[in-house]
Amino acid sequence: MTPLRRLASVIAATIVLIGLARTPAWAGIGDPVNCVEHPSNPQCQVDVGTPGGTGGTGTGPGCRNPSGQAVPCYIPGKGWYDGNWCWWQLATGDLLADLVSRLGEPHVSEAWFTATCGDPITGEWTNTTMYALMDVNTGVELLAQEAVRSLVLPAPAIRLNPAPPAAQLVFVPTWLWLDGSSWGARSATASVPGLSVTATATPVSVTWSTGDGGSVTCHGPGTPWGGGDPMADSPDCGHTYTRHSGAGVFTVRATITWNVTWAGGGTSGTEPALTSTATADIRVAETPTVITAAG
Repeated sequence: MTPLRRLASVIAATIVLIGLARTPAWAGIGDPVNCVEHPSNPQCQVDVGTPGGTGGTGTGPGCRNPSGQAVPCYIPGKGWYDGNWCWWQLATGDLLADLVSRLGEPHVSEAWFTATCGDPITGEWTNTTMYALMDVNTGVELLAQEAVRSLVLPAPAIRLNPAPPAAQLVFVPTWLWLDGSSWGARSATASVPGLSVTATATPVSVTWSTGDGGSVTCHGPGTPWGGGDPMADSPDCGHTYTRHSGAGVFTVRATITWNVTWAGGGTSGTEPALTSTATADIRVAETPTVITAAG
């Protein structure tokens, strides 16, 4: 399920306040709107998410403004699109502290959110801002996205035998593997007071493009060469260059596929897989054949 679909499904927004004038700071907030007593108040109707959208970052078919133009589903520093010119994110830092000091701590199941409204296509943003107290599950979803964006995935550390700058020889198996520093789970945590979500990326496979038109997918980092018979194939990840490949310089590309999950706030989920890539230039040479008098 995409981020925006999940957001649309979990939001049962209970807004107790919509603030108006941004300046002077908090001077024009006014009285809170009580959505418990007056749920039909138009100010209590907020949908953070676009049912049927594909989610993701950047401009694409998943999110559109009311005029039908494609807009980013997520904008860093502004949040997730609500389908109606506004992007919502968890209130943090000084903003959160000011809201709490003036309006009180959220209930256990709620969190403060803030919206930025305008048009990213023209770059025109209003000087009107909104604040809302929403179900904390919304916060879990937003924090999950923040945690995923904070993941730092290493580039594959490519290793071969023979080790460059030595040339690979045609018809001699080349062992392919990744150094252990670039293999293993990575995690990142996003937090606000009272709530944190951790995203974890786990490597599941590495795809090698060998530069001669070949491709090998290995379900693991590969086995390091440990000596022995130079004509032995790698037990799990290798490639053999042939005379048809020709000699010369080839670019080897390794791409790790990472499965991504997250957990926090009493729930968990999965995200689309991520990849990290690195390349290395190698030489491939043909071994000369020597014919002796003895044959």
